[in-house]
Amino acid sequence: MSDSRDILPNVHFQAQFAALKNQVSPHFLFNSLSVLSSLVRKDPDLSEQFIDHMARVYRYLLEQKDDQLVTLGTEIEFARSYAFIQEVRFARKFKVHFECNEAAASLTLLPFTLQLLIENAIRHNRMSASEPLTVTICTRADGQLVVSNNLQIRSVPDRTIPQGLSTICQRYEMYTEQVVQVTESSEQFQVTVPLLPSNYERAEAF
Repeated sequence: MSDSRDILPNVHFQAQFAALKNQVSPHFLFNSLSVLSSLVRKDPDLSEQFIDHMARVYRYLLEQKDDQLVTLGTEIEFARSYAFIQEVRFARKFKVHFECNEAAASLTLLPFTLQLLIENAIRHNRMSASEPLTVTICTRADGQLVVSNNLQIRSVPDRTIPQGLSTICQRYEMYTEQVVQVTESSEQFQVTVPLLPSNYERAEAF
C-alpha cells in the first residue's frame, strides 16, 4: 500500500488549481467588466485606476498559480488591488482595512488566502450604504494573520461566489500542522491564519 504522504503533493496541487479557477470565474470577470463599462463615461480617472488594478490582479493569478507559498507582503499587494475592485463595485457599501505590521511582510502563506477570505465575507453578508460590510486584515505579534468582518448574515449566500473558506482550511491542513481557526460571535466573524517562516519546508509538517 502506498504511503498517503505520496499523494499529498498531487492533492495539494489539485486544490490549489481549483482555487485558481475560482478566482478567474466568469462571474468575477463579468462583474468587473460591467463596473468598468459604467465608469468609462462617468469617471475616466477612476476607470483608469480600475483597469490598472484589474491588470495587477490577473498578473498575480498568472505569476503565483504554481507557487506553494508567497510572502505576506506580496499577497497584501494583490489583496489591495482585489479590494479596490470590490470597493468600487459596491461603492459605499463595502470597505477593506489593512493593518498589517511591516515586520511580518517576509513571512509566508498560501497564495490567494486573502482574496478567498474577502470573497467569503461578501458571499455570506449583506451590505448597504447605511450598514456597510467592513473587512479588517491585520497581523498579530505571535505570527498570525487575522481577517475579520462585521456580521450581517444574508438569508441566502451569494451563490455566484465560490465557497472559499473550506478551500483554505483544506489547503492548510494538507500543508502544515498549524491550523486555521474560525471564530464567530453575534457581531463578528474572524478567521486566524498561521504565517509561516520564509524558509518553511512542507516536510516539517509530517
